[in-house]
Formats: sequence, structure tokens, C-alpha cells
Amino acid sequence: MIFASNKYNPTDFSHILGLSDDLTVFYTLYNEYRSDKTQRKRFALEKQGEDLFFTIKHRALEGSITGTTAYELREHMEELLYAD
Repeated sequence: MIFASNKYNPTDFSHILGLSDDLTVFYTLYNEYRSDKTQRKRFALEKQGEDLFFTIKHRALEGSITGTTAYELREHMEELLYAD
């Protein structure tokens, strides 16, 4: 699978509950939206972005990832979401 960015590879987070899966789905939806910019695909991407945001937040609160990593992941996600 080709991901939107190699900056954060989902497999690097495979040991963290839910983060790898949510990041994989986000990248998949991002790539689908980039290839076919329909409103339906945009909505699905934004919904997954919200889910990913909360997964990142919860993993940071429980200490699975650092606050810095959480911030960087959220910034990267928002850059992809609002690049257009």
C-alpha cells in the first residue's frame, strides 16, 4: 500500500492500541480522496480524521505516546486534511 506520507508509518505504532489501525485507515481514505475528490470520500476522510484525533489524544493521556509525538501526529494529520 502506498501511503500519503512516509513521515509516520503505521507499522511503527503497531505496539500501541488502535493507533496503527486508525492511521492505516486514515492514509487509505486520504489516498482514495486524492484520487477521486467526491464529497462522500471527503466526509469519510474527515470522520476518520476525528477518530484518529481522539485515538492520538487517548494514547497520549495514557502515556503510550509522548505529548510531542501526539502533537506532531495531529499536525501531520491536519496538514493532510486541509492541504486543499
